[in-house]
Amino acid sequence: MLWILLSVGTAFFSASEAALTRHGFQHASPSSAVVAPLIFSLPLFALTLPFLEPPQLQPGFWSVLAMLVPINAAGYYLQNWSFKSSPLSLTVPFMAFTPVFVLGTGFLYLGERPSAWGCLGVLVTVVGGYMLYADEKGGVLAPFRAILRERGSMLMLAAAMVWSVASVMGKQLILLSSPIYAGCVFSLAHNAALLLFLLLIGQVRPKELRPRIRHQLGLGLCLYLHIICHFAAVSMTTVAYMLSIKRLNGLFALGFERFLFGQPMLRHRLYGTDWMTAGAVIIAVMG
Repeated sequence: MLWILLSVGTAFFSASEAALTRHGFQHASPSSAVVAPLIFSLPLFALTLPFLEPPQLQPGFWSVLAMLVPINAAGYYLQNWSFKSSPLSLTVPFMAFTPVFVLGTGFLYLGERPSAWGCLGVLVTVVGGYMLYADEKGGVLAPFRAILRERGSMLMLAAAMVWSVASVMGKQLILLSSPIYAGCVFSLAHNAALLLFLLLIGQVRPKELRPRIRHQLGLGLCLYLHIICHFAAVSMTTVAYMLSIKRLNGLFALGFERFLFGQPMLRHRLYGTDWMTAGAVIIAVMG
């Protein structure tokens, strides 16, 4: 199915963003790593729009866009606040819970009703995504035990909830226009608004961006392809299914860590890989 290929593409390009960020911005400030893909993807989205056939915009498109931009930016902010507040092993596992929350928000907002098998596939994928980055030394349940004492864990769980709302609103934007048009217009508005906010609070540092032009171009291209694949894929299936397959970005990220950065493949991560693969197969075959 085309939506599965596009979802896998979304996973690959989002993992590539993370790999390029790690490789090119180790010694830069966190804000520079955020600013670079926003700036260098803007021209790509702007140049795509003239080649699209303008869709017949349905009533409500601009109001949904106006709500979606700050909501998505809030999720982005919560995620980065989480990374700065607690160890990754206590925060990243909670990113996997977005598809579970979408089972609820997708039904309430869009009336989407995944099948029983599809729901099972989503849950199996989420378990695998959680296991990928749970700390083996502290035990698989360490992030849950830390949730009341670690600010970062709570922030990431909040970010997952915010994105469960933003994801279904993104699909609503598609239903009111067309997939690629919605993706480009949203990204132009979101990137410009977030860049303006970072500029106003003094977080845009041009000196840190100039020496890394090659990585920035790569980041911009990966973000562009990530968004295009995401909006195209989610237009073809339920949001929960698409996000579950997108969470395979964890597998691609592990591959980059292993083969590009020489990180060892820990046992619990292999278990997580098995669970995520099984969940994806259930969704693709039975969902």
